[in-house]
Amino acid sequence: MERAIGYLAHTCKSAPVVAFVGLFTSLSLAQPAILEQPRVDVTAPVNRAANNTSAAASEFNPDRIVAAWIDWRLSPVLSSEILSTGVGLSFDGGITWSDMLVRPPTANQTLIEASPMTAADPRTGTMWVGGISYGTGGGVYIARLDPTATAFSATKMARLSASADRGAMAAGPKPGEPDTTRLYITYNEGCIRSDDLGDTWTAPVSLGSGLGFLPRVAKDGTLYIAYWDQASGLMLKRSANGGSSFVTKTIATRLDTWTIQDGSRFPGNFRVIPTVCIAVSPVDGALYAVYCDRTKLLSGRHDIDLYFTKSTNKGDTWSAPTHTIHADAFNQDQFFPWIEVDREGRLHVSWWDGRRTDQNDATTNTDAWFDNSYAYSEDAGATWHEYRLSENTWNAASDGLIRNQQFVGDMCGMACAGRRITPVYVDTRSGDPDIYATRLWFCGADVNKDGFVNGNDYDIFAEAFEGGDIAADFNDDGFVNGNDYDLFAEEFEGGCL
Repeated sequence: MERAIGYLAHTCKSAPVVAFVGLFTSLSLAQPAILEQPRVDVTAPVNRAANNTSAAASEFNPDRIVAAWIDWRLSPVLSSEILSTGVGLSFDGGITWSDMLVRPPTANQTLIEASPMTAADPRTGTMWVGGISYGTGGGVYIARLDPTATAFSATKMARLSASADRGAMAAGPKPGEPDTTRLYITYNEGCIRSDDLGDTWTAPVSLGSGLGFLPRVAKDGTLYIAYWDQASGLMLKRSANGGSSFVTKTIATRLDTWTIQDGSRFPGNFRVIPTVCIAVSPVDGALYAVYCDRTKLLSGRHDIDLYFTKSTNKGDTWSAPTHTIHADAFNQDQFFPWIEVDREGRLHVSWWDGRRTDQNDATTNTDAWFDNSYAYSEDAGATWHEYRLSENTWNAASDGLIRNQQFVGDMCGMACAGRRITPVYVDTRSGDPDIYATRLWFCGADVNKDGFVNGNDYDIFAEAFEGGDIAADFNDDGFVNGNDYDLFAEEFEGGCL
Protein backbone atom coordinates (compact mmCIF):
# COMPACT_ATOMS: atom_id res chain seq x y z
CA MET A 1 0.00 0.00 0.00
CA GLU A 2 2.85 2.38 0.78
CA ARG A 3 4.19 1.74 -2.71
CA ALA A 4 0.85 2.74 -4.24
CA ILE A 5 0.54 5.88 -2.10
CA GLY A 6 4.05 7.01 -2.96
CA TYR A 7 3.53 6.25 -6.59
CA LEU A 8 0.35 8.30 -6.76
CA ALA A 9 1.85 11.19 -4.84
CA HIS A 10 4.70 11.34 -7.34
CA THR A 11 2.52 10.89 -10.41
CA CYS A 12 -0.09 13.53 -9.64
CA LYS A 13 2.52 16.31 -9.78
CA SER A 14 3.08 15.80 -13.47
CA ALA A 15 -0.11 14.11 -14.62
CA PRO A 16 -1.60 15.70 -17.71
CA VAL A 17 -5.06 17.22 -17.72
CA VAL A 18 -7.11 14.86 -19.87
CA ALA A 19 -10.40 15.92 -21.44
CA PHE A 20 -13.39 13.61 -21.15
CA VAL A 21 -13.48 11.24 -24.11
CA GLY A 22 -16.17 8.82 -22.94
CA LEU A 23 -14.01 5.73 -23.05
CA PHE A 24 -14.46 4.42 -19.52
CA THR A 25 -16.88 4.54 -16.62
CA SER A 26 -15.80 6.98 -13.92
CA LEU A 27 -14.75 5.76 -10.49
CA SER A 28 -17.10 8.29 -8.89
CA LEU A 29 -18.84 8.03 -5.52
CA ALA A 30 -22.29 7.79 -7.06
CA GLN A 31 -22.51 4.07 -7.81
CA PRO A 32 -22.99 1.74 -4.83
CA ALA A 33 -21.30 -1.58 -4.33
CA ILE A 34 -24.09 -4.12 -3.85
CA LEU A 35 -22.40 -6.73 -1.72
CA GLU A 36 -23.39 -9.97 -0.03
CA GLN A 37 -26.81 -10.75 1.37
CA PRO A 38 -26.22 -12.30 4.82
CA ARG A 39 -28.90 -13.87 6.93
CA VAL A 40 -29.55 -11.87 10.11
CA ASP A 41 -31.55 -14.33 12.26
CA VAL A 42 -28.71 -16.83 12.07
CA THR A 43 -29.70 -19.05 15.02
CA ALA A 44 -33.46 -19.12 14.45
CA PRO A 45 -34.88 -22.64 14.05
CA VAL A 46 -36.41 -23.78 10.78
CA ASN A 47 -40.15 -23.54 10.23
CA ARG A 48 -40.69 -20.57 12.53
CA ALA A 49 -41.95 -17.25 11.26
CA ALA A 50 -40.08 -13.93 11.33
CA ASN A 51 -41.15 -10.61 9.83
CA ASN A 52 -41.80 -6.89 10.37
CA THR A 53 -38.25 -5.57 10.36
CA SER A 54 -36.68 -2.42 11.76
CA ALA A 55 -33.02 -1.35 11.57
CA ALA A 56 -30.75 1.50 12.69
CA ALA A 57 -27.12 2.62 12.64
CA SER A 58 -25.27 5.70 13.87
CA GLU A 59 -22.91 8.18 12.22
CA PHE A 60 -20.75 7.77 15.33
CA ASN A 61 -19.73 4.31 14.07
CA PRO A 62 -21.48 3.18 10.87
CA ASP A 63 -20.09 -0.36 11.20
CA ARG A 64 -22.41 -1.02 14.16
CA ILE A 65 -25.89 -1.98 12.95
CA VAL A 66 -28.91 -3.16 14.91
CA ALA A 67 -31.96 -4.89 13.43
CA ALA A 68 -35.19 -6.09 15.04
CA TRP A 69 -38.18 -8.14 13.95
CA ILE A 70 -41.10 -10.22 15.24
CA ASP A 71 -39.78 -13.70 16.00
CA TRP A 72 -41.78 -16.91 16.56
CA ARG A 73 -38.87 -19.14 17.65
CA LEU A 74 -40.28 -19.74 21.16
CA SER A 75 -43.40 -21.37 19.73
CA PRO A 76 -43.21 -25.11 20.49
CA VAL A 77 -45.50 -25.79 17.52
CA LEU A 78 -46.58 -23.56 14.65
CA SER A 79 -50.11 -23.09 15.95
CA SER A 80 -49.02 -21.88 19.40
CA GLU A 81 -47.73 -18.53 18.11
CA ILE A 82 -45.53 -17.19 20.89
CA LEU A 83 -44.15 -13.86 19.62
CA SER A 84 -40.94 -12.20 20.76
CA THR A 85 -38.68 -9.37 19.59
CA GLY A 86 -35.79 -10.83 17.62
CA VAL A 87 -32.66 -8.69 17.47
CA GLY A 88 -29.61 -8.85 15.21
CA LEU A 89 -26.27 -7.13 15.79
CA SER A 90 -23.43 -6.51 13.39
CA PHE A 91 -20.15 -4.84 14.31
CA ASP A 92 -18.53 -5.13 10.89
CA GLY A 93 -20.87 -3.19 8.63
CA GLY A 94 -23.31 -6.05 8.10
CA ILE A 95 -20.86 -8.74 7.01
CA THR A 96 -21.62 -10.98 9.98
CA TRP A 97 -24.49 -10.99 12.46
CA SER A 98 -25.36 -12.39 15.85
CA ASP A 99 -28.98 -12.70 16.92
CA MET A 100 -30.96 -13.04 20.13
CA LEU A 101 -34.31 -12.31 21.72
CA VAL A 102 -34.74 -9.09 23.68
CA ARG A 103 -37.65 -9.48 26.06
CA PRO A 104 -39.19 -7.17 28.67
CA PRO A 105 -38.49 -7.69 32.37
CA THR A 106 -39.85 -11.01 33.64
CA ALA A 107 -42.84 -9.42 35.37
CA ASN A 108 -43.90 -7.77 32.10
CA GLN A 109 -43.47 -10.67 29.70
CA THR A 110 -46.48 -11.95 27.75
CA LEU A 111 -47.12 -14.42 24.95
CA ILE A 112 -47.18 -11.58 22.40
CA GLU A 113 -44.13 -9.28 22.41
CA ALA A 114 -44.09 -7.54 19.07
CA SER A 115 -43.97 -4.12 17.38
CA PRO A 116 -40.15 -4.16 17.02
CA MET A 117 -38.43 -0.78 16.94
CA THR A 118 -34.86 0.50 16.74
CA ALA A 119 -33.07 3.83 17.09
CA ALA A 120 -29.52 5.18 17.02
CA ASP A 121 -28.08 8.42 18.32
CA PRO A 122 -25.86 10.08 15.67
CA ARG A 123 -24.00 12.06 18.35
CA THR A 124 -22.97 9.36 20.85
CA GLY A 125 -23.44 6.13 18.93
CA THR A 126 -25.88 4.77 21.53
CA MET A 127 -28.42 2.37 20.03
CA TRP A 128 -31.71 0.96 21.29
CA VAL A 129 -34.15 -1.80 20.51
CA GLY A 130 -37.63 -2.14 21.87
CA GLY A 131 -41.07 -3.57 21.48
CA ILE A 132 -44.50 -3.80 23.02
CA SER A 133 -45.63 -6.53 25.38
CA TYR A 134 -49.33 -6.94 24.70
CA GLY A 135 -51.86 -7.48 27.46
CA THR A 136 -52.16 -7.22 31.22
CA GLY A 137 -48.84 -6.38 32.87
CA GLY A 138 -47.31 -5.41 29.55
CA GLY A 139 -46.42 -2.17 27.83
CA VAL A 140 -43.55 -0.51 25.99
CA TYR A 141 -40.04 -1.82 26.73
CA ILE A 142 -36.52 -0.99 25.52
CA ALA A 143 -32.91 -2.08 25.89
CA ARG A 144 -29.81 0.06 25.31
CA LEU A 145 -26.53 -0.75 23.56
CA ASP A 146 -23.82 1.66 24.69
CA PRO A 147 -21.29 2.89 22.08
CA THR A 148 -18.53 0.39 22.90
CA ALA A 149 -20.67 -2.40 24.36
CA THR A 150 -21.25 -5.71 22.61
CA ALA A 151 -24.40 -6.65 24.55
CA PHE A 152 -27.59 -4.83 25.47
CA SER A 153 -28.28 -3.60 28.95
CA ALA A 154 -31.18 -5.09 30.89
CA THR A 155 -34.53 -4.13 29.45
CA LYS A 156 -36.60 -1.41 31.07
CA MET A 157 -40.27 -0.59 30.85
CA ALA A 158 -40.80 2.79 29.22
CA ARG A 159 -44.53 2.67 29.79
CA LEU A 160 -46.84 0.22 31.53
CA SER A 161 -50.01 -0.26 29.51
CA ALA A 162 -52.36 -3.10 28.65
CA SER A 163 -53.48 -1.36 25.45
CA ALA A 164 -50.23 -0.09 23.89
CA ASP A 165 -49.82 -0.89 20.17
CA ARG A 166 -47.54 -0.18 17.18
CA GLY A 167 -44.48 1.60 18.53
CA ALA A 168 -41.63 3.38 16.77
CA MET A 169 -38.53 5.12 18.10
CA ALA A 170 -36.07 7.91 17.18
CA ALA A 171 -33.21 9.79 18.82
CA GLY A 172 -31.66 13.22 18.29
CA PRO A 173 -30.86 16.51 20.00
CA LYS A 174 -33.26 18.56 22.04
CA PRO A 175 -34.30 21.72 20.19
CA GLY A 176 -31.48 24.27 20.25
CA GLU A 177 -29.17 21.99 22.27
CA PRO A 178 -26.93 20.10 19.82
CA ASP A 179 -24.87 18.42 22.55
CA THR A 180 -27.85 16.57 24.03
CA THR A 181 -29.72 13.38 23.24
CA ARG A 182 -33.47 12.93 23.54
CA LEU A 183 -35.08 9.56 22.81
CA TYR A 184 -38.68 9.43 21.59
CA ILE A 185 -41.17 6.59 21.35
CA THR A 186 -44.46 7.07 19.53
CA TYR A 187 -47.35 4.62 19.69
CA ASN A 188 -51.14 4.59 19.76
CA GLU A 189 -51.31 6.32 23.16
CA GLY A 190 -49.03 9.22 22.21
CA CYS A 191 -45.41 10.36 22.34
CA ILE A 192 -43.12 9.68 25.30
CA ARG A 193 -39.56 10.94 25.69
CA SER A 194 -36.41 10.31 27.72
CA ASP A 195 -33.45 12.59 28.41
CA ASP A 196 -31.32 9.97 30.19
CA LEU A 197 -30.83 7.47 27.35
CA GLY A 198 -33.98 5.55 28.18
CA ASP A 199 -33.72 5.12 31.94
CA THR A 200 -36.78 7.25 32.74
CA TRP A 201 -39.69 8.46 30.65
CA THR A 202 -42.38 11.12 30.57
CA ALA A 203 -46.09 10.41 30.39
CA PRO A 204 -47.46 10.29 26.83
CA VAL A 205 -48.48 13.43 24.98
CA SER A 206 -51.51 12.52 22.86
CA LEU A 207 -51.09 12.46 19.09
CA GLY A 208 -54.79 12.05 18.41
CA SER A 209 -56.26 9.39 16.16
CA GLY A 210 -54.10 7.70 13.58
CA LEU A 211 -51.96 4.69 12.79
CA GLY A 212 -48.28 4.08 12.17
CA PHE A 213 -46.87 7.03 14.10
CA LEU A 214 -43.25 7.28 12.89
CA PRO A 215 -40.90 9.79 14.60
CA ARG A 216 -37.89 11.48 13.00
CA VAL A 217 -35.60 14.08 14.60
CA ALA A 218 -33.99 16.84 12.55
CA LYS A 219 -30.49 18.15 13.16
CA ASP A 220 -31.94 21.25 14.86
CA GLY A 221 -34.02 19.13 17.22
CA THR A 222 -37.36 19.53 15.46
CA LEU A 223 -39.47 16.42 15.96
CA TYR A 224 -41.59 15.15 13.07
CA ILE A 225 -44.13 12.32 13.32
CA ALA A 226 -45.79 10.92 10.20
CA TYR A 227 -48.93 8.80 10.35
CA TRP A 228 -52.06 7.69 8.53
CA ASP A 229 -55.37 9.22 9.58
CA GLN A 230 -58.14 7.19 7.97
CA ALA A 231 -60.36 10.25 7.80
CA SER A 232 -57.85 12.89 6.73
CA GLY A 233 -55.08 11.14 4.78
CA LEU A 234 -51.33 11.01 5.36
CA MET A 235 -50.48 13.46 8.09
CA LEU A 236 -47.55 15.06 9.91
CA LYS A 237 -47.16 16.22 13.50
CA ARG A 238 -44.37 18.76 14.10
CA SER A 239 -42.96 19.83 17.43
CA ALA A 240 -40.47 22.66 17.97
CA ASN A 241 -40.41 22.14 21.74
CA GLY A 242 -39.20 18.58 22.00
CA GLY A 243 -42.52 16.76 21.95
CA SER A 244 -44.45 18.88 24.45
CA SER A 245 -46.93 20.08 21.83
CA PHE A 246 -47.53 19.65 18.12
CA VAL A 247 -48.95 21.32 15.03
CA THR A 248 -50.58 19.16 12.36
CA LYS A 249 -49.96 19.30 8.62
CA THR A 250 -51.12 17.24 5.64
CA ILE A 251 -48.51 15.29 3.67
CA ALA A 252 -50.81 13.90 0.98
CA THR A 253 -54.37 12.85 0.27
CA ARG A 254 -54.59 9.25 -0.84
CA LEU A 255 -55.97 8.27 -4.23
CA ASP A 256 -57.30 5.09 -2.70
CA THR A 257 -57.58 3.80 0.83
CA TRP A 258 -58.47 0.57 2.53
CA THR A 259 -58.94 -0.79 6.01
CA ILE A 260 -56.18 -2.19 8.20
CA GLN A 261 -56.80 -5.88 7.52
CA ASP A 262 -57.70 -5.49 3.84
CA GLY A 263 -55.28 -7.18 1.43
CA SER A 264 -57.63 -7.51 -1.53
CA ARG A 265 -55.60 -5.10 -3.69
CA PHE A 266 -52.56 -7.36 -3.60
CA PRO A 267 -51.63 -10.93 -4.51
CA GLY A 268 -51.76 -13.34 -1.61
CA ASN A 269 -53.92 -12.88 1.46
CA PHE A 270 -52.01 -10.59 3.81
CA ARG A 271 -52.66 -7.07 4.99
CA VAL A 272 -50.86 -3.98 3.72
CA ILE A 273 -51.61 -1.03 5.96
CA PRO A 274 -51.53 2.21 3.88
CA THR A 275 -49.20 4.17 6.15
CA VAL A 276 -46.45 6.65 5.23
CA CYS A 277 -42.70 6.72 5.89
CA ILE A 278 -40.72 9.96 6.19
CA ALA A 279 -37.08 10.97 6.53
CA VAL A 280 -35.39 14.30 7.25
CA SER A 281 -32.18 15.40 5.57
CA PRO A 282 -29.24 16.07 7.92
CA VAL A 283 -27.86 18.43 5.26
CA ASP A 284 -30.63 21.00 4.81
CA GLY A 285 -33.58 19.76 6.89
CA ALA A 286 -35.74 18.88 3.89
CA LEU A 287 -38.47 16.31 4.52
CA TYR A 288 -39.17 13.37 2.22
CA ALA A 289 -42.09 10.94 2.27
CA VAL A 290 -42.91 7.68 0.49
CA TYR A 291 -46.07 5.61 0.56
CA CYS A 292 -47.94 3.16 -1.64
CA ASP A 293 -51.12 4.09 -3.44
CA ARG A 294 -53.24 2.92 -6.36
CA THR A 295 -52.21 4.24 -9.76
CA LYS A 296 -54.79 2.36 -11.84
CA LEU A 297 -57.76 0.04 -11.54
CA LEU A 298 -58.57 -1.93 -14.68
CA SER A 299 -60.85 -4.97 -14.96
CA GLY A 300 -60.76 -5.41 -11.22
CA ARG A 301 -56.95 -5.36 -11.02
CA HIS A 302 -55.26 -2.76 -8.81
CA ASP A 303 -51.89 -1.33 -9.72
CA ILE A 304 -50.22 -0.24 -6.47
CA ASP A 305 -47.08 1.91 -6.83
CA LEU A 306 -44.78 3.94 -4.63
CA TYR A 307 -45.44 7.67 -4.40
CA PHE A 308 -42.91 10.29 -3.38
CA THR A 309 -43.31 13.83 -2.08
CA LYS A 310 -41.06 16.36 -0.33
CA SER A 311 -41.20 19.52 1.73
CA THR A 312 -38.60 22.26 2.04
CA ASN A 313 -40.49 24.31 4.65
CA LYS A 314 -40.67 21.91 7.61
CA GLY A 315 -43.78 20.17 6.37
CA ASP A 316 -45.99 23.22 5.91
CA THR A 317 -46.50 22.34 2.24
CA TRP A 318 -45.55 19.33 0.12
CA SER A 319 -44.83 18.79 -3.55
CA ALA A 320 -47.37 17.03 -5.75
CA PRO A 321 -46.82 13.26 -5.22
CA THR A 322 -45.11 11.43 -8.09
CA HIS A 323 -44.50 7.75 -8.75
CA THR A 324 -41.05 7.92 -10.34
CA ILE A 325 -39.00 5.81 -7.92
CA HIS A 326 -39.31 2.54 -9.85
CA ALA A 327 -40.11 1.15 -13.25
CA ASP A 328 -43.30 -0.88 -13.44
CA ALA A 329 -45.67 -3.01 -15.41
CA PHE A 330 -49.41 -2.77 -14.92
CA ASN A 331 -50.74 -4.62 -11.86
CA GLN A 332 -47.27 -5.42 -10.57
CA ASP A 333 -47.38 -3.93 -7.11
CA GLN A 334 -44.78 -2.06 -5.05
CA PHE A 335 -45.40 -1.53 -1.33
CA PHE A 336 -43.91 -1.63 2.22
CA PRO A 337 -41.60 1.33 1.42
CA TRP A 338 -38.95 2.73 3.75
CA ILE A 339 -36.90 5.90 3.19
CA GLU A 340 -33.64 7.25 4.65
CA VAL A 341 -31.41 10.24 3.88
CA ASP A 342 -27.65 9.92 4.33
CA ARG A 343 -25.22 12.57 5.58
CA GLU A 344 -24.56 13.76 2.01
CA GLY A 345 -28.26 14.25 1.24
CA ARG A 346 -28.62 11.13 -0.89
CA LEU A 347 -32.07 9.49 -0.67
CA HIS A 348 -32.51 5.74 -0.21
CA VAL A 349 -35.76 3.80 -0.57
CA SER A 350 -36.42 0.07 -0.14
CA TRP A 351 -39.66 -1.82 -0.81
CA TRP A 352 -41.36 -5.08 -1.81
CA ASP A 353 -41.75 -5.49 -5.56
CA GLY A 354 -44.08 -7.80 -7.52
CA ARG A 355 -43.18 -6.87 -11.08
CA ARG A 356 -41.48 -10.15 -12.02
CA THR A 357 -44.60 -12.30 -11.72
CA ASP A 358 -47.91 -11.73 -13.47
CA GLN A 359 -50.28 -12.33 -10.58
CA ASN A 360 -53.85 -11.32 -9.85
CA ASP A 361 -55.11 -9.59 -6.75
CA ALA A 362 -56.50 -12.15 -4.33
CA THR A 363 -58.69 -12.55 -1.27
CA THR A 364 -57.78 -16.19 -0.61
CA ASN A 365 -54.70 -17.81 0.84
CA THR A 366 -52.70 -18.16 -2.35
CA ASP A 367 -49.21 -17.75 -3.74
CA ALA A 368 -47.76 -14.26 -3.93
CA TRP A 369 -44.30 -13.74 -5.44
CA PHE A 370 -42.07 -10.77 -4.62
CA ASP A 371 -38.57 -9.37 -4.61
CA ASN A 372 -36.92 -6.87 -2.30
CA SER A 373 -35.88 -3.75 -4.19
CA TYR A 374 -33.95 -0.57 -3.58
CA ALA A 375 -33.39 2.81 -5.26
CA TYR A 376 -31.37 5.92 -4.54
CA SER A 377 -31.52 9.54 -5.69
CA GLU A 378 -28.79 12.16 -5.69
CA ASP A 379 -30.99 15.05 -6.81
CA ALA A 380 -33.62 15.23 -4.05
CA GLY A 381 -35.88 12.72 -5.76
CA ALA A 382 -35.95 14.13 -9.29
CA THR A 383 -34.35 10.97 -10.69
CA TRP A 384 -33.80 7.50 -9.25
CA HIS A 385 -31.50 4.53 -9.80
CA GLU A 386 -33.06 1.23 -8.79
CA TYR A 387 -31.72 -2.26 -8.05
CA ARG A 388 -33.12 -5.68 -7.35
CA LEU A 389 -31.83 -7.02 -4.02
CA SER A 390 -33.37 -10.50 -3.87
CA GLU A 391 -31.36 -13.37 -5.28
CA ASN A 392 -34.59 -15.03 -6.39
CA THR A 393 -38.26 -14.14 -6.33
CA TRP A 394 -39.83 -15.59 -3.19
CA ASN A 395 -43.33 -16.57 -2.08
CA ALA A 396 -45.07 -14.58 0.65
CA ALA A 397 -47.55 -17.44 1.08
CA SER A 398 -44.75 -19.31 2.88
CA ASP A 399 -45.34 -17.13 5.94
CA GLY A 400 -44.56 -19.88 8.49
CA LEU A 401 -47.97 -19.53 10.15
CA ILE A 402 -51.19 -21.54 10.31
CA ARG A 403 -53.88 -18.92 9.85
CA ASN A 404 -56.84 -18.19 7.62
CA GLN A 405 -55.09 -14.96 6.66
CA GLN A 406 -51.40 -14.73 5.86
CA PHE A 407 -49.18 -12.37 7.85
CA VAL A 408 -45.84 -11.05 6.57
CA GLY A 409 -45.48 -7.96 8.76
CA ASP A 410 -46.24 -4.33 8.06
CA MET A 411 -42.86 -2.82 7.18
CA CYS A 412 -39.28 -3.51 6.11
CA GLY A 413 -36.70 -1.25 7.75
CA MET A 414 -33.34 0.05 6.59
CA ALA A 415 -30.25 1.26 8.45
CA CYS A 416 -28.34 4.26 7.09
CA ALA A 417 -25.07 5.67 8.44
CA GLY A 418 -21.89 6.92 6.85
CA ARG A 419 -21.62 5.43 3.37
CA ARG A 420 -23.38 2.22 4.42
CA ILE A 421 -27.02 1.46 3.59
CA THR A 422 -28.46 -1.78 4.95
CA PRO A 423 -32.01 -2.80 3.99
CA VAL A 424 -33.26 -5.56 6.34
CA TYR A 425 -36.15 -7.65 5.07
CA VAL A 426 -38.04 -10.93 4.92
CA ASP A 427 -37.22 -13.66 2.39
CA THR A 428 -38.83 -17.12 2.22
CA ARG A 429 -36.20 -18.81 0.04
CA SER A 430 -35.90 -21.68 2.55
CA GLY A 431 -39.64 -22.29 2.69
CA ASP A 432 -40.34 -20.10 5.71
CA PRO A 433 -39.67 -16.43 6.51
CA ASP A 434 -36.11 -15.57 7.49
CA ILE A 435 -34.48 -12.17 7.97
CA TYR A 436 -31.83 -11.04 5.50
CA ALA A 437 -29.87 -7.86 4.87
CA THR A 438 -28.12 -6.48 1.82
CA ARG A 439 -24.88 -4.53 2.21
CA LEU A 440 -24.84 -1.39 0.07
CA TRP A 441 -21.74 0.81 0.18
CA PHE A 442 -21.33 4.19 -1.47
CA CYS A 443 -17.55 4.23 -1.34
CA GLY A 444 -15.74 5.57 -4.38
CA ALA A 445 -12.38 4.42 -3.02
CA ASP A 446 -13.64 0.83 -3.19
CA VAL A 447 -12.80 0.87 -6.88
CA ASN A 448 -13.30 -2.84 -7.49
CA LYS A 449 -16.58 -2.88 -5.51
CA ASP A 450 -15.58 -5.82 -3.32
CA GLY A 451 -16.61 -4.22 -0.04
CA PHE A 452 -13.11 -3.34 1.16
CA VAL A 453 -10.70 -0.44 0.71
CA ASN A 454 -7.17 -1.72 0.28
CA GLY A 455 -4.11 -1.74 -1.95
CA ASN A 456 -5.98 -3.41 -4.79
CA ASP A 457 -8.13 -0.30 -5.14
CA TYR A 458 -5.07 1.96 -5.08
CA ASP A 459 -3.40 -0.11 -7.80
CA ILE A 460 -6.44 0.10 -10.07
CA PHE A 461 -6.76 3.83 -9.57
CA ALA A 462 -3.02 4.37 -10.06
CA GLU A 463 -3.05 2.56 -13.39
CA ALA A 464 -6.01 4.60 -14.65
CA PHE A 465 -4.56 7.84 -13.31
CA GLU A 466 -1.14 7.32 -14.87
CA GLY A 467 -2.70 6.58 -18.23
CA GLY A 468 -5.00 9.59 -18.03
CA ASP A 469 -8.00 7.29 -18.38
CA ILE A 470 -11.35 8.89 -17.72
CA ALA A 471 -11.92 6.07 -15.25
CA ALA A 472 -9.73 8.11 -12.86
CA ASP A 473 -12.05 11.14 -13.08
CA PHE A 474 -12.98 10.68 -9.45
CA ASN A 475 -14.85 13.97 -9.08
CA ASP A 476 -16.82 13.61 -12.32
CA ASP A 477 -15.74 16.98 -13.73
CA GLY A 478 -14.64 15.59 -17.09
CA PHE A 479 -10.89 15.86 -16.39
CA VAL A 480 -8.22 13.70 -14.79
CA ASN A 481 -5.86 15.73 -12.61
CA GLY A 482 -4.59 16.27 -9.09
CA ASN A 483 -8.05 17.08 -7.81
CA ASP A 484 -9.08 13.50 -8.53
CA TYR A 485 -6.05 12.16 -6.70
CA ASP A 486 -6.73 14.34 -3.66
CA LEU A 487 -10.35 13.25 -3.44
CA PHE A 488 -9.47 9.60 -3.90
CA ALA A 489 -6.73 9.78 -1.27
CA GLU A 490 -9.12 11.41 1.22
CA GLU A 491 -11.70 8.69 0.70
CA PHE A 492 -9.09 5.95 0.87
CA GLU A 493 -7.46 7.16 4.06
CA GLY A 494 -10.82 7.65 5.76
CA GLY A 495 -11.99 4.16 4.88
CA CYS A 496 -15.32 5.53 3.70
CA LEU A 497 -16.82 5.57 7.18
